[in-house]
Amino acid sequence: MNFSFDAELIAKARELILHRPKLDVLRPENEGRYSPLVVSIENALKSREAAGLLLLPDLSALANSTIGIFSDYSGEGAGKYYVYSFLICAWGSLHPFRQQMKMVREKFGMGDKEIEFKDFGMTVVRKALPAYLDVLNGYVPGLLFTLIVDKRIVSLFGPPEKATGEALSQRLAEQGFAKLKPAVAEKAFRVVHTAAFLTALLGHEGQKIFWMSDHDAICANAAAHERLLALFHNVLGLYTDRTFGLIGGAMPFSERSTDYLDLLSASDVVAGTLGQYFTGRDEVGAENVRVKEGADKVLVWLGNDGLCLKKLCVQLFPDEQGAIRTATIGFTPKQVRDGITFLPIHLCR
Repeated sequence: MNFSFDAELIAKARELILHRPKLDVLRPENEGRYSPLVVSIENALKSREAAGLLLLPDLSALANSTIGIFSDYSGEGAGKYYVYSFLICAWGSLHPFRQQMKMVREKFGMGDKEIEFKDFGMTVVRKALPAYLDVLNGYVPGLLFTLIVDKRIVSLFGPPEKATGEALSQRLAEQGFAKLKPAVAEKAFRVVHTAAFLTALLGHEGQKIFWMSDHDAICANAAAHERLLALFHNVLGLYTDRTFGLIGGAMPFSERSTDYLDLLSASDVVAGTLGQYFTGRDEVGAENVRVKEGADKVLVWLGNDGLCLKKLCVQLFPDEQGAIRTATIGFTPKQVRDGITFLPIHLCR
């Protein structure tokens, strides 16, 4: 880890963070309406704050008037975890990021190639990845929040039974959604409630919101995305009484600009990396787990906050009695035999 004693740099870093953040997002008048999902997230934030480890961005710094949310998800196939990753950032302060990424793309001959976890095997992506991660750290004022949910948790919005998923699907149908499978409806609620909680936590009165979501079952086309935004707007009222400006968004295939995709890629590479890491850890143990080349760099990068970009990973898992437990996760590199580096987790309960 590198430390700086430059007074100007320290002052800039302090300008970009929230001082004495208000972590009581869940409001007493809505007690009983909140799911274990958001209760767990708020408790994790408070635990990390009590330990002196919490840094959150001030999304109103530098006169920023728009919040950008870029989300991606993994775990639909094999594996033991669902991973939901959200980059929430100061959209109006990203001009330096775009300039830096233009230089990275030119240096590595990337053209408009999207940086994706599934393409870590491509030489151009693998070579550009360290520079990309450095640019995110230094030029994106925001929070990269990742939620890791054990698949043994059937639902975070009701009893672990089929009727819960059917009820969620029915609620979405009443709001104009097509008939969704129970598992897809559960995912939609997880994604929307997490995004709403983070917006209530970090947003400011009057700010506009732009949300780009990964193109998948909950956001299959433009009409579905509009309905997801409407659901987000409705849910937001559970967490804050602030008035926000225009709420809009886009999907990756409708906005191919690298200005957008370079931000969505942050969520993509983290969701893919953590899904692979945690599944492998459970199968062979922390000391033996291996991730593909490139993912190791992402794990090291997740272990430290940047000048601008802060990071937080929260895991939900059931205990032996089936109760939902919460942990925040940190990554620390460690050398083992043959010079191979693995990255164990450290849980703050």
